[in-house]
Amino acid sequence: MLFSILLLQAAAQPLPTLSEVQFTECLDLARKDAPSAIIDASLWTQQGGDYLARACHGFALATDFKFDLAASILAEAAKGAEEKGDARASRFWAQAGNSAIAAGQPEAALDALNKALAAATLDNAERADSEIDRARAMVAMNMTADAEKSLATARQFSPENGAAWLLSATLARRLNKLPDALTYIQTSAALLPRDPAVALEAGNIAIEAGDEANARKQWEQTIAIAPNSRQATSAQAQLAALSPAPTPSTEAQSR
Repeated sequence: MLFSILLLQAAAQPLPTLSEVQFTECLDLARKDAPSAIIDASLWTQQGGDYLARACHGFALATDFKFDLAASILAEAAKGAEEKGDARASRFWAQAGNSAIAAGQPEAALDALNKALAAATLDNAERADSEIDRARAMVAMNMTADAEKSLATARQFSPENGAAWLLSATLARRLNKLPDALTYIQTSAALLPRDPAVALEAGNIAIEAGDEANARKQWEQTIAIAPNSRQATSAQAQLAALSPAPTPSTEAQSR
């Protein structure tokens, strides 16, 4: 009986359209070989592909770090999805906003992210990510109070999102809200214990709080975690600006 029910349920499920199959295959290719997916998606679009062709084209461009092109094409995909009543429109808007931020276009990013969140079709994790991106755009536009609200919303919808706590810590430090910054960075460190960006920011907060010893420790940890990262480069510059660390002999003489 159970097997018969499963067969009936499977038969009731609509088969994916050719466009949906092509979309899935295109996304898979984009993750493995973005330049090839860009060519395929562009050809698909020229052959009359709908918004799904544009969505894959934009995703492939973003994967290939061509964020300015990706942002505009993903926005086209989002508009097309809205016209067809496809709930994925909000996801395409979110991707367009993320690409616009990476392209240094905060105004366009904020517009796209507002549209992504207005539909209320993103799941909690997606909404948190979009609120984080919206906060980044707002900071770039000097809208710090609104950015704080977006980050608070992100933390609410996805408390396990370490990036939300990290960016909250950074913004609180810049606004000279050091107690909040310390709380946020401690939570971020618990969620992302081996993230060089977290260690770097922990050092930045420590130095702002006047704790040079802890700042030095955090920046050294940044370098140890990812010695070839841009965070390590920043940590090395911060360490170079500090006074030399006391040696055991100088510590003994000071006693």
